[in-house]
Amino acid sequence: MPTSHSTPTYRTVSVLAEVLAERARQDGRQDHPDGTGPERDNPVRLASNISEATDAARQATDRALSRGEVTFAQILTEEAFEALAETDPARLRAELVQVAASAVCWIEAVDRRAPGPRTAGFVPGEVVRNRRTSELLTVTGDPATWDPYYYEPADTAAGEEIASPERT
Repeated sequence: MPTSHSTPTYRTVSVLAEVLAERARQDGRQDHPDGTGPERDNPVRLASNISEATDAARQATDRALSRGEVTFAQILTEEAFEALAETDPARLRAELVQVAASAVCWIEAVDRRAPGPRTAGFVPGEVVRNRRTSELLTVTGDPATWDPYYYEPADTAAGEEIASPERT
């Protein structure tokens, strides 16, 4: 099947905006262990269908949450199986947005653990901290002007919104 490497369409941008909104509804910063690797337990290994796998994933996540030991792998597995269990297109779509937002949350945690300054840049609406002054700011305008040398991700909910970054 041929692939196209074109600029994202309005539809793509709209879906990503929904993922961003779902991510904002989640519990903010999360720093769970990844829970990945080839030797990790498979909570759905005995399931004979998607419904059983969904229940097994949900129960495994609930047990881990109650012990304070939940991992990103458990959360994403549960969300993915909830999507796979859906037959209604509207509910399937909503579950897929939750899957994507959960994956974004996990990526954020992986990035926070990465050593050194981040190179991927920022996105509009992201809260950043001025490395020199510790001032919190909300990224607006062209994200390319928000140089990670001067700014770092902030782990707070809000910052002062400004039209363009100040470089001092």
